[in-house]
Amino acid sequence: MSKPYQDGEGAATRRRTAETAAAFGLRPASPSRSPAASARAAAETAAAFDLRRFNPVQWSCDASFGAGALGPLDLLPPGAPAARVERRRNPLRLRRYHHVVDVKAYHEDAASRAGELARLAAAGVVIHVADDDDRLRALLDSDLHRFMSAHPGAFDAGERELHSIRMRRAALQAHSSWSRGKNAPPVSVVVASKRPEMLPRVLDAVARQTYPRLELVLAVHGDAKGFDGIEATREAMPVPTTVVRAHRDEPLGAVLNAACAAASGTLLTKMDDDDVYGADHVWDLVLARVYAGATLVGKVAQFVHLSDAELTVHVRRGQGESFRRELAGGTLLIARSDLERIGGWRNVPRAVDGALEEDVVRAGGVVYATHGAGFVLVRHGRSHTWGASDAFFLELADRIAPGWAPAIAGMDGECGARLP
Repeated sequence: MSKPYQDGEGAATRRRTAETAAAFGLRPASPSRSPAASARAAAETAAAFDLRRFNPVQWSCDASFGAGALGPLDLLPPGAPAARVERRRNPLRLRRYHHVVDVKAYHEDAASRAGELARLAAAGVVIHVADDDDRLRALLDSDLHRFMSAHPGAFDAGERELHSIRMRRAALQAHSSWSRGKNAPPVSVVVASKRPEMLPRVLDAVARQTYPRLELVLAVHGDAKGFDGIEATREAMPVPTTVVRAHRDEPLGAVLNAACAAASGTLLTKMDDDDVYGADHVWDLVLARVYAGATLVGKVAQFVHLSDAELTVHVRRGQGESFRRELAGGTLLIARSDLERIGGWRNVPRAVDGALEEDVVRAGGVVYATHGAGFVLVRHGRSHTWGASDAFFLELADRIAPGWAPAIAGMDGECGARLP
């Protein structure tokens, strides 16, 4: 198992292994940025909240009302209109507004304001801070304050949902008592691959994750010659990496069980080698597991890239942030103890993801789907375990973008202009 990069240590070794990785078609990744890279480490910050009370469970993308205000309309500055006053600070009601406008005159002081806005953001309320308050800026996570300062008035339903996701992700990471307590459990990313040409994509996805306690277990099976030199890529990764070799005839369930046996994390999450993941993907799953109290967590395949048609689409396949099944197989996260309790992955060649959901439910567990942002299911027409056609996704699409368009999944600026 490799060690993460450390400045000044083993430069020659890293250079040699990087050259080997490049020959295999992989590029070394830079260490992930710390989730405390913004104002989260500030000495003075908003009061922490309990994420089991303030969270986006049952969040709906459908807004019942337009813009609301948390106090008298005549206190709002020009350019920050609101149609009605909502004095009840109930997040379940406030998130039914397209957005709510806030100014410091609505609060006793900056500290109480920061604490309340962080709680509301964690619940999915779309907030627009319409004034410039240095004290509020100092008390809130810098990303969260930046999102709150943006004007969401012109956002359509999709843009509003992505804005809410970014806002609540920042609030949950920076201001919940769980995250401040440094409770992040170690997570093992498990990847089973028989396609060496796909590995650069998934290795890059793992390398870019912002989650602080991460390792990769890469199980390769299929043509052994195609994976020559794969062990050398361990030193090119910024997270501890283990390579497991499986016989080409082993069913997928057995390969995944071998990978999980080699993992050290208390939580296990599966990534597929042909899909694309945002940098906060693992964070999203871990947080959802905590606030939903679920046994098995994943994302719904709401964003799909159709390679043959050269389109990226958003499909309505059920509401996220809900207790439901039919999770995307490349997004599943489960505790090691829960996986062992149900007997591991079924020893079958395909449909292992649906089988895991069935086994969890049969054992009395809870399945939860968080939002779909930060994950793009890629349909390339080669050996998919889910046989849905392009027409299936196009019939369900409510937004269609030409080419490779990760921005509609909230990954603008992360994955470049073309499919990695």
